[in-house]
Amino acid sequence: MRKLLIVAAVALLGACTDTAPITEGGGAGQAVKLDDFCAISGLKPALRETVLVIDQNSIKPSKPESFRTENADLFAAVIGLADAERALGSGAMAPREHLTIAVANAQTGGLNPIFSGCLPAMSKDELADRKSKDGVTEAYFGSDMASKLKEASRNFITKAVLMVAQVAGNGAGKGGDSFNNSGFARTFKVIGSGAAATDHIRRLIVFADPGGAFATVPEDYAQARKAGFEQAQTAQTNLGMSELYLVPAGRTIGDTQRAFLDAWFLSSGADLRHVGAFTPDSLSKAPVRITNYTGQLPLSREVMSPMELRLPTAADGSLVGAWISYTGSKGIRRTPIAGQFACSSDGCELTGDPEGSLGQRWRTAPGMQPQPLIDGPFGGMRLISGKDDGQTLKARIYDPIIYVGDSGDISFTAKRSN
Repeated sequence: MRKLLIVAAVALLGACTDTAPITEGGGAGQAVKLDDFCAISGLKPALRETVLVIDQNSIKPSKPESFRTENADLFAAVIGLADAERALGSGAMAPREHLTIAVANAQTGGLNPIFSGCLPAMSKDELADRKSKDGVTEAYFGSDMASKLKEASRNFITKAVLMVAQVAGNGAGKGGDSFNNSGFARTFKVIGSGAAATDHIRRLIVFADPGGAFATVPEDYAQARKAGFEQAQTAQTNLGMSELYLVPAGRTIGDTQRAFLDAWFLSSGADLRHVGAFTPDSLSKAPVRITNYTGQLPLSREVMSPMELRLPTAADGSLVGAWISYTGSKGIRRTPIAGQFACSSDGCELTGDPEGSLGQRWRTAPGMQPQPLIDGPFGGMRLISGKDDGQTLKARIYDPIIYVGDSGDISFTAKRSN
């Protein structure tokens, strides 16, 4: 039934009359908004929003009925996110998670939302509880919640496919005389940081063809990383501490190019989690709570820096989309944090993962051995740990082999801000 529905959505493109197509020049018609299930009485809202950004120049020209085959990678991403049954089953989306699909035109500098709404879905436990409250009469007449969700999810996926398949792509991604001047890099400038929020995190899934953007990227790994950091400072792109998944429109990204991108995006405020075709297996788990802190970070005996700490946590206690940011001599420094934030009746305990966070994310040289980083956040230290009593987090940033300052680590206290 789901496959038939998807095929039918594509076949119905010619009959869609309530929305206008997205033109080659980037002008947007009327966007579809389906917000009925963003808030359901008695249920918590989703704590993450997903934004699927489509670089208009990366779409292969096609007729609506052949869009599915001509742009298979893009079609797979839309279906994987907007098909409620599939997205919930695979873990790609959370119940009622907000999805925005937007078209970016690097030439005109436009970002045009064409579809937005909250996934019409409930967890198994939520739906079972609701069924116990719905009566036989509601179920018979199709006014029970299960029937409403089924109808809404059918409308959700159909409208999403219809809107994306109307985008008039030209398949003409362009390079530039440097990475920053490429259409690929300008696409991320167009995306921007989004609206500042403490009650949810943002996940970006970007469909964009790099084209010739990597022509000037050094072939040496260390030089590529160094160039990524340096060029990001020049580009001054701010992606707002987002998780980032790049679907490179069928192209293959080499190891050195990936190293460059990791550095460029990290310095631009994004954590590049995956590069390649869309797959639910590559996606992080959805957060079930977000704890925010503010405080002062002692960079030296004399210097106290304003600091913010964001700890979104999945159901298993793992951190997802967690960042620490502070103001140093080089401006605001933002660094992802990986690890666990486990809570019980006695409070919460933060345990960092040395393989995926803090100072070593900023290294340039290859290899597994940790490197002291004079110019990197926290001198390159890899670990963070702390305990929260419900109001205050007492924590330290440290490393077994990297010694910073007089005490060798950085201890701080931060207050909950939510």
